[in-house]
Amino acid sequence: MRQARRYHPFRMLFGLIHLLRNTAFLALFLFVMKADSQSFLIVWGRKLFLPFIALSVISIFLRWLSEKYDAADGHFHVYKGVFISSRQTVPFSKIQNISRHTSIVHRILGVTSLTFETGMDGENSQIKFTVVTHGEADKLEGALREGMPEDFRGEDETDGRTIHFTPERKNIIKAAISSLSFLVLISFGISVYTKASDIWDVKEGALSFLQGFLDSWPIWLAGLTVVILLSVLFGFLWTYLKYGKYEISSDQERIYIRKGLLEETSFTISKERVQAIDIRQNLMKRLTGVAAVTLSTVGDTEAGEEKDGANSLFPYLPVNLACKIAEEILPDYTISQNMIPLPRKALWASLLTPSWIWMMASAPLFYFKPEILGFEKTWIILTVILFILVVMGRVSAFFNARYLIHGEFIQFRTGILGTRVFISKRSKIIQAEITATRWQKAFGLASIQTVNRGKPVQHSGIKNIPTQTANSFYSWYKRRNNQIKTR
Repeated sequence: MRQARRYHPFRMLFGLIHLLRNTAFLALFLFVMKADSQSFLIVWGRKLFLPFIALSVISIFLRWLSEKYDAADGHFHVYKGVFISSRQTVPFSKIQNISRHTSIVHRILGVTSLTFETGMDGENSQIKFTVVTHGEADKLEGALREGMPEDFRGEDETDGRTIHFTPERKNIIKAAISSLSFLVLISFGISVYTKASDIWDVKEGALSFLQGFLDSWPIWLAGLTVVILLSVLFGFLWTYLKYGKYEISSDQERIYIRKGLLEETSFTISKERVQAIDIRQNLMKRLTGVAAVTLSTVGDTEAGEEKDGANSLFPYLPVNLACKIAEEILPDYTISQNMIPLPRKALWASLLTPSWIWMMASAPLFYFKPEILGFEKTWIILTVILFILVVMGRVSAFFNARYLIHGEFIQFRTGILGTRVFISKRSKIIQAEITATRWQKAFGLASIQTVNRGKPVQHSGIKNIPTQTANSFYSWYKRRNNQIKTR
């Protein structure tokens, strides 16, 4: 692909849709909500609105006319500027991840969006094609593979891929429960009511309807049942549309993630670029026995107009299956389920450490001595409850904490209500730090911290491990110099 070419004409249509979406509320505010206002700002806002729209439309056309791109000689070249021209050049070797996002509008028009993510900052952080045909997207990815070193080209055809996971019905059900998607309909209804009440006076009518509704308990019970059923059905439908076509596959060099029924998103990750594996469970996921596995990479993980865990392996996988799939697609990684707990003295060190949060919250309660619901000395009860929560949080953090150094891998598990397991190779850690406060030294404890490349930079670590273990970690990390490969 040698000759610079213009972007797809539909890019102008998407620009107009973006303009309409951004100015719709302003138009509603100026011409509907404030239609009778004679305020200086409102009057001039109405006068300038149409000229602003006209100039924006002209700008969209001029940008399409002047901006071009090409992919040649191992580089992407993007030519920008309407009145002042500039050229953005990004080497193929800097491309970390590739993502495609096909929204409903893209599907109707038979096009997609394509983004090449890099590990660089600033304007060179990504090359983004908002609208491109599927054939042109294939050509651009092909040009990237042709210009990359042979070790990073991977397979050109899907025949060379191994499919590791596609969700079954039970996975969708667990995803719907864990994500609380059944609350989406209720949240949507509240949002619509709030926006409507800003424009029209609906509160009085809504209150009278609600009062009549509550006066008859059979109607109230039937209505509540209908709302619950609709919310559950909508939640499952929402989850199915989002994850029903999910697929995780890989070849020798790359990992491929695809999801979405109405809106499709695909993401391609080079295995060489993976910096760490991150396994997270919030409280709901722990209760349902699922976890989200994220592959930390150098490049940004934006996919289309969303940043919804594009580099995440199905975010509601059973824990054992999540670890198994992670090891299958990254055979160089080993995930151990048996990690070392913290020593008992770490619990005492944590419990005996003064809590600044508790003291800062208790001080105003002690000074003002508020009475809640007419009860005297409720401030004492609040202080005690807060103290109990602090202690419970520290105890939970102690029992959740685990660590392990095995071979060239290091693992941390931390968390209070939810947990995070972080696994990385020694060669991927760019910085390591050991710290010990005077309090920790008194108990023979220390903390370790690691840094991995990424956007943002990945900080991980664990507190209150034995000093001897921290010293072993330092010796282990020093051996990294023998593993570094330079090209």
